[in-house]
Amino acid sequence: MTDKKKDSQEVSKMILQAARSLFAEHGVEAVSMHQIAKSIQIGQGTLYRRYANKSDLCMDLMNDTFEDLMEEIRRLLEPLADKPVHDRLTAVLRRLIVFSNDQLEWLKVIKVSKTCKPEDMDFYESPNYRKLNNLFLSLLREAQSKDEMIALDPEFTAHMLISAMAPESLIYYSKVLGYSIEQIADNFCMTMLGPLFKTNQGKTVSP
Repeated sequence: MTDKKKDSQEVSKMILQAARSLFAEHGVEAVSMHQIAKSIQIGQGTLYRRYANKSDLCMDLMNDTFEDLMEEIRRLLEPLADKPVHDRLTAVLRRLIVFSNDQLEWLKVIKVSKTCKPEDMDFYESPNYRKLNNLFLSLLREAQSKDEMIALDPEFTAHMLISAMAPESLIYYSKVLGYSIEQIADNFCMTMLGPLFKTNQGKTVSP
């Protein structure tokens, strides 16, 4: 790796660290790109060459955080390997709902940005979605092969479960209807997951 490339990566890392810290302290909407650049003493041009807007920045933060999430889910599933698929899917869904709730501010900025390119905005075409979809698809196909699940199309069902956790839905459940994140997770799993399985596969597994 050349020194120039290494320096560029270090600057990008500094930008993400500064943005994460400022967003956590003040909220995403209250922080400007100018503040982020100023906090690490770089020119605004340097920042904008890497990130055209806060949406791009939030997307990179999400990608970084998502990798940690997928590793956490992998570790979560390891001790549950012998459990029914229903229990494992419940654990994954609950963790994803909590994760989405924790990142709502970032997700809202990504969603409402008018300057992002369409391909950047479309979560369903992103590598993160494909990773999630592959995980759900694998578990649903396993349930189908073990005759644990009613007759359903696993591919359609995987997408349905993921898309039902959209940020707009979480905001509506929590801000308008007043549900806690635990209540949202409980109701989601009971309503969306429970009916897919032939028998009661045991208690909900908390993340």
